[in-house]
Amino acid sequence: MEKNEIRARLESYSGFHVLCYAAGFMHLTFLIAFLCFGLYLMVVVNIVSVLMYVISGTYTMRHNIEGHALGWIIAMFVEILFHAILVTSIQGTEVFFFLYPLMAFPLYGFYLFVYCDKGTFVKAAVAFGVITFLSLTITLIMVEVKGSIYSVTGLHRLSHTEIIVLRFINVLFTLVMVIAFVLMFYLEVTSLLGKLQKINEKLNYTATHDSLTGLSNRHSLWGYFDELEKSEERYCIVMGDLDDFKKINDTYGHDCGDIVLRSVASIIIENTKDDEMACRWGGEEMLIVMRGTHEECYARISVIKSAINALDITSGGKRVKVTMTFGFADSEEKNMEFTSENVVEDSSSPIKTPHHIGIDSLISIVDQRLYIGKRRGKNVIVCTME
Repeated sequence: MEKNEIRARLESYSGFHVLCYAAGFMHLTFLIAFLCFGLYLMVVVNIVSVLMYVISGTYTMRHNIEGHALGWIIAMFVEILFHAILVTSIQGTEVFFFLYPLMAFPLYGFYLFVYCDKGTFVKAAVAFGVITFLSLTITLIMVEVKGSIYSVTGLHRLSHTEIIVLRFINVLFTLVMVIAFVLMFYLEVTSLLGKLQKINEKLNYTATHDSLTGLSNRHSLWGYFDELEKSEERYCIVMGDLDDFKKINDTYGHDCGDIVLRSVASIIIENTKDDEMACRWGGEEMLIVMRGTHEECYARISVIKSAINALDITSGGKRVKVTMTFGFADSEEKNMEFTSENVVEDSSSPIKTPHHIGIDSLISIVDQRLYIGKRRGKNVIVCTME
């Protein structure tokens, strides 16, 4: 999937401006907590952070940041890391602010992937990782060895209750952010899989269907026959060929010929069921596989033939006459031995003659019957051999 498509979806549920506003809300929460606990230095720091995120969110909501997204991501990275180091240095590790740079790292990676090219993504991700690791390691070692600034200087220190409150807030925000990341990636993966499925369906349709008529092509026909034979259902095969199609093309042009092909194909598709097959055999020839008895399928082919005859296609103010000749065979014929017995054309009674072993032979039968119909005057359904 292209990045602009990812970006379009991303903006709908996790746009960069939403992230900025969320970060602003988190710092507003810290500001209120620090104000209540008398940590006024951190109150000032969080006022600056809240203003930064509100301005960032407003700007990125109204403007396209694609060209300078890296700058916004770096600014967020620096703010989060600075805030975590400052609070940890002042108050110590007990309040868990050192979790935020670690928690935010997957977020940096995600937005770097969305907005930046591969080279920038790799360089920035490595740089962020190294800087985060070194900064937190040095800070934690210094605090553990030397103590926090407040403990060393004897300034205001948080009570046990206040520490518990800040821990709870930080753990809660960390949990919320982790859940948000999981949901964001879930939505993205689900969307990608849905898109992939649609692409596969489109490719499969293109590979198995004729682009002009929408009918299936020969590639899909043989798999269908395999399934049909396993089901042991009764079926009929019909081969139809448009009458005088070359004359239509020569007289009215190929555009008109395409209209005729699409119109006939549409009629055939409308009159075949979902578990049946309508295939463009080649040129103006179309093969139909219908499930059911001889009588049922013959009646339905008659409906298709009548609908084709009734097509109202005009070109240059003249009506284009469209008819189709059909060769028809019943699946039971493939189990019967060949005879030269003549049967009345278009008989509605079950086939009792011809011959056959296998699908290829059935197709050969309908093809022969089709050309029998052509010799007999066209626009007929031929069910028997001469």
